[in-house]
Amino acid sequence: MTQTPHHAADLGFGSYRVGMSDPEHEKALKMALEKGIVCIDTSSNYGDGKSEELIGRVLSTRSAPLRLVTKVGYVQGQLLEQLKAMEAMSDEPPDIVKLGDSLWHCIHPEFLELVVEASMQRLFPAGRPSVGSQLVVLLHNPEYFLQHAQQQGTDLATARHFLYHRLRMAFGWLESEARRGRISSYGVSSNTFASPPEAYDFVSLEECVRAAHDAIDGRHHFGVAQMPMNLIEHFPATVLNQDGGRCTTLERAQELGIKVMINRPLNAIVDRDLIRLVSHPMPPHIVHPSDVERRIHELEVVEHDLANALLAESGGGNDERQRELVGEAYRVAGSLCQAWSSFQGLIHWRDVRRQYLDPRLEAAGMLSERSERMTDHLAYISDVVRVLDDLDVLYARDENASLEELRQSMTSIFALDPETPLQHVALHALRCTAGVSTVLVGMRRLEYVDDVLHVLDLPEALYDRATWNRAADELRRLSEEPS
Repeated sequence: MTQTPHHAADLGFGSYRVGMSDPEHEKALKMALEKGIVCIDTSSNYGDGKSEELIGRVLSTRSAPLRLVTKVGYVQGQLLEQLKAMEAMSDEPPDIVKLGDSLWHCIHPEFLELVVEASMQRLFPAGRPSVGSQLVVLLHNPEYFLQHAQQQGTDLATARHFLYHRLRMAFGWLESEARRGRISSYGVSSNTFASPPEAYDFVSLEECVRAAHDAIDGRHHFGVAQMPMNLIEHFPATVLNQDGGRCTTLERAQELGIKVMINRPLNAIVDRDLIRLVSHPMPPHIVHPSDVERRIHELEVVEHDLANALLAESGGGNDERQRELVGEAYRVAGSLCQAWSSFQGLIHWRDVRRQYLDPRLEAAGMLSERSERMTDHLAYISDVVRVLDDLDVLYARDENASLEELRQSMTSIFALDPETPLQHVALHALRCTAGVSTVLVGMRRLEYVDDVLHVLDLPEALYDRATWNRAADELRRLSEEPS
C-alpha cells in the first residue's frame, strides 16, 4: 500500500429508497446536508419520482451550493403508463426497449427532453438551482439495450454498434442542455462498466467518452461515470478492460479526466444473493434462541386470549368483518411460532417485520384503545416488540459471524484498526482508492447518517490496483476454505 496522503473521495447521499412517505427520510437528508454532505444522487424512477420530490422540497429551503446527480432511462410507474397511453395514440418516443410489461427503457432525445424536464420540475420547484450548484444528468444503465439485444439473438458487433449510436444521439441532446447552462455535465451510470470486455453487456467507459466526442466533434461535457464497487465486487479496480487490456476502468477514468461515483458500497451481489457489508451493533444483554422461542409460544397464548376478550367486549363475535380484523391484528406470535428461525437472513427477517408484523402491532394498538383491559394489551404489545427486537439481534449476530473473517482480513489489507466495523472498512477503502471521486451511501435513517460520518475520522491513505488485487486474492482464499 502506498502511504502517500491524498484527498479522499467525497461521501454522497444516495436516495434509492428515499421518498415522501417516511418523515425520517427528510430528517436524514437535512442532517446529512447540515453535517457537510455536498452531493445527492437520485433518479427519475426512484420512488416513481418521489425521491426527486423530497429532495426538491428540502433544497427549496436551502441556498448552499451542492452537486446534484439524477439519472434517466428507466420507464416505470406513472411514466410507463404515460408512454403506454402515447403508444396507443401512435405518439410514443422512438427506440423504446421493452424489457417486460412493467419495465421499459429509453435514452432517445425525445424521451430525454420529456423526462429531464419532469425531473427538473421536481428537483427545482422554484424554477432553478441555488447559485453555485451543479446538476449532473446520467443515462441510467444503457446496457439494458445490450441485454435485450442478446435475448433477441443479435450478434455482439451489431448490438454494440447500435448501443454507441444511441449514446451519441443522447449525448448530442445532453450537450445542448449543457451549453444552454441547464445542466453542468452529463455521463453514464452502468452496472457493467467493470465487466470483462468479452461480456455481451459490457459498456466501455472509453467508448462512451469517444461517443461523446464524436457526437459534437470536439470538446464535450461528458464528465461523470457511476458504477457499483465494494469489497467483494472490486472489479473497477482490478479488471483490465480498457485500452486493449492495459488498464482498469478506474485507471482509464483518471487518464480521461472522468469523475467516478461509486454506488452499492455496502451491498454486494454474489450469484444474485445480496450481502450487506455491515457490522451490526450488539446489545449488552445475551439473547438465547431457546428463550426467544419460549416467549413466542407464551405470547401466542396471550394474544389469543386478548383477541377473544376484545371481541367479547365489543360484541363483535358475530361480526365476520370484526373477527377478521381482530384475528389478523392479534396474530404476530402465532405467525412466528414455526417460522421464527427459518427466515433467509437479516434482510429477509427485517422485510417481513416491516411489511407484516409491525403493521399488525399498530392495528392491535388501535383496536384496543377502548378496551377494559387496555393495560394488558399494552403489556402484550411491549412484550412482542421486545421479542421482535431480540429476533433482530439473533439474525444480526449470525450475519456478523458470517462476515467476521472477511472483516478481519480487510482491516489488515487496508491497514485499519482490527476492531473497525465492516461498513467503515468498506467505505474507507473506496474513499481512498485512486480514481474514485464520490462514494454514494444510502442514508435514509438518522442513525445511518451518523454512522457513515464516522468514516471521515479514519486516516487518509491511497489504495491502487495492487492493493485491491491483494483484497481479491484474500477473497478467493476465503471462498476456497471449507466452511
